[in-house]
Amino acid sequence: MSYQVLARKWRPNDFSEVVGQEHVVQALSNSLDQNKIHQAFVLSGTRGVGKTTIARILAKSLNCEKSLDSKPCHKCSTCESVAEGSFMDFQEIDAASSRGVDDTKQLLETVMYMPSASRYKVYLLDEVHMLSTQSFNMLLKTLEEPPEHVIFILATTLPEKIPATVLSRCLQFNLKNLTNKQLTNRLKFILNEEEISFEDSAVEQIAMSGRGSLRDALTITDQAIAYCDGALTDQEVSDMLGTLPSDNIFNLISCIGEGDAVSLLEALKKIGEQSIDYFRLMDLILETIQLLTFAKVSEDILDDIEIKKEDFKSLMNLFSEEDLQLIYQIGLIAKRDMELAPNLSSGFDMAMLRMLSFIPKELENKKKVHKEEVNKEHSPKINEIKSVKKIEVDEKSITEELEPASIEPIETLPITPSNWKDIFDALSLDPGTKQLASHCYFVKVDETVIYLSMPEEKLNIFSGKHRKQFQDSISKYFGTPCNLFFESGEGSENSPNKIKEQEKRKELEDAQKAIEDDPNVRSLVEAFGAEVIESSIEPRK
Repeated sequence: MSYQVLARKWRPNDFSEVVGQEHVVQALSNSLDQNKIHQAFVLSGTRGVGKTTIARILAKSLNCEKSLDSKPCHKCSTCESVAEGSFMDFQEIDAASSRGVDDTKQLLETVMYMPSASRYKVYLLDEVHMLSTQSFNMLLKTLEEPPEHVIFILATTLPEKIPATVLSRCLQFNLKNLTNKQLTNRLKFILNEEEISFEDSAVEQIAMSGRGSLRDALTITDQAIAYCDGALTDQEVSDMLGTLPSDNIFNLISCIGEGDAVSLLEALKKIGEQSIDYFRLMDLILETIQLLTFAKVSEDILDDIEIKKEDFKSLMNLFSEEDLQLIYQIGLIAKRDMELAPNLSSGFDMAMLRMLSFIPKELENKKKVHKEEVNKEHSPKINEIKSVKKIEVDEKSITEELEPASIEPIETLPITPSNWKDIFDALSLDPGTKQLASHCYFVKVDETVIYLSMPEEKLNIFSGKHRKQFQDSISKYFGTPCNLFFESGEGSENSPNKIKEQEKRKELEDAQKAIEDDPNVRSLVEAFGAEVIESSIEPRK
């Protein structure tokens, strides 16, 4: 006998074996047990969650020779025929390949005939959203008043594409994606029944790769059994999937949370030596960050996932909720742009380093330090003691009052809104810092404390090394230690970024005017009816 794939071998035979769709199973079971059968059903959900399986169980329950209830006998000829796919009164139609008017007409012509040897004729229209508009119109009347011996089951992955007039004539059931815990438990049960040894972490990886689909998870399990030659190990499943074991994912995120750039680079170097699916790896990192974010809100979510909970809680303590939102956004954008990098590995590596660099690790401490420094700046400062008079002590006097030292107060730094752009352009900054800092605009200066403002969304990511580099560069420019104090505010036309945009706009407008006023261009326009394409005009470099 040929090998039967796990997805077919372990397809549920009745409602009691269906995983994760209790809301559908309960409603259908009650309808069957009470003999209150509706004329049409819509089963919607992503691939591999049980739409066709539930339809077959329903057909089996409706026509079981023993009785009409939610528990078919599995022994009669009807149950066996449905399981084998040879039952004449149960027709599975692929609407994607039979979507035309003629196909629908031919189908509806058979509806009027009585079942050959059963209670009901059951029609399963798979991917029903693929039917044409005309086909749906033909189906409407039959769905509204079907013969008593006919049951329609419409299965779809895109219920929103089914006309509302059709949906209103059906009972609608939306099948859920299975959770990782449900997938893991089902896979472990099947592997135990198949007498295949496995590591828990290997099964968890397969469950996550299934992405809510039991069929996909079983297909991957088949592949893993062949790849691992029987025993499923965490490392071998990782190699097969082109990802990393869960411990390695935790290690990467831990390095980011701890700000340990050296360890992160070493981990990325080891990853680069393997054959890794970087897109899938980024997905796993984003999924872990998402779980961390949810767990920050409520740790109860940890009960629904199969992970090492203590390690996960330790990881949670490394990040604030704001940190997690920030690195999730960085990862999301990086996944979109990784193909633009010289290669996928460098795109992924830079995304990891960007996460580490942009986390405002000591933001609150810095705010406190800034506040203390600003308070100190309001008191008189000693800039330089130029001379101190030496006091001679004689026998008559033990001490004398010192002559006041020569003190020069600090002068306010020469910064104004009008010269801020020139000062900013003279600073030595790396491209990333310069781009972010260009959104700053000058507010005021108090001795050596410079008050700057920038839009909140820019201020949230302008931290760490960027602020330090910006402050060091300004201090170097003025030749004295300066302190920067940032506040959030609306964008200003006085920021270097806006001024540069205005200059570019002015250059473009001048170039357009120069083209329009050019006598040669005007001659071509007048003589030949030519037209100047403004989008093609660029200022001379």
